[in-house]
Amino acid sequence: MSTNQNQNNELKQVFAFIKKYRLRLFTVTLVCAILSAAISLLIPKEYKSVAVAFPPGNLTLDQNSENPNFGYDIEADRLLQILQSTEIRDSVIKKFNLIEYYGIDSSDQDWLSKLTLKYQKDVEFKRTTFMSIVISCQTKDAELSAAIVNHILLMADKVREKIYKQNVKLAYTKANDEFQGEKKITDSLFIILQSEIKSLNISGLILLAPNAQLNFDLAQLSKGKNEGAENLNIGADILKYRYHLDRQNDFEIRMKRIGKTLDYPIAKIHILDAAEPNYKKTYPLVTLNVLVSALLGFLFTSLYFIVQAKK
Repeated sequence: MSTNQNQNNELKQVFAFIKKYRLRLFTVTLVCAILSAAISLLIPKEYKSVAVAFPPGNLTLDQNSENPNFGYDIEADRLLQILQSTEIRDSVIKKFNLIEYYGIDSSDQDWLSKLTLKYQKDVEFKRTTFMSIVISCQTKDAELSAAIVNHILLMADKVREKIYKQNVKLAYTKANDEFQGEKKITDSLFIILQSEIKSLNISGLILLAPNAQLNFDLAQLSKGKNEGAENLNIGADILKYRYHLDRQNDFEIRMKRIGKTLDYPIAKIHILDAAEPNYKKTYPLVTLNVLVSALLGFLFTSLYFIVQAKK
């Protein structure tokens, strides 16, 4: 009973306090609410646009067609890193002239730092538990917010392809160099063989003969009447030519395979929801600001009178 009585006494004191200072509490609370509403209405409105995308499970179109699943943790993390890259940020800043939009003086020494902070405040990237990436942008123009988000999605694919193709280009250059080097050897050996075949007055089809047939033909050739045949090492030259020709073909196949990868586009990001202009403002929230200001005004005023009463 004593606990209930204490609670009732406290409530009575609270009500008595509010009743005593009700006019001043109401006035201050109302003034805070009105000022908050006025200030909120003066603050420029901002609008937010959002897009949701999934990373592809595989990089190339061939792999993605065989296994068209969405990417998991590692693919989502890689995509998130690309979205946050300096290249994409600089592309957005240049395309939409954000230096002018933010009113930044590029002659200032720290202009880039200021610009980056404002960009990071307005443009956000988040990975969800579903392995999707949420891209959002909040600016004073609803259409600008949507355009920035969609441009980021477009640039993400371009940057992904650029990074991937850089390594593929290196691989293609190496494969082409190996192919060309081996082709020079093969061509020089072929010229030598043509001279030997001509001097022996035999058919060039000997180059295409299987090993067993080649051994037989060479044995017959050595028994023939062609003078100087025993001094020619045409058998070893043909085997050497075939060896390098096989290597040349292997290098050519690898070079063409890499070239095909270089020519083909990579798998694109899966866009679940593209950004659209949202004309419902997200900042400032007038109702919330008014409620918070009124509550704070009421609390601080009450605290002031409590302190004054104890003096």
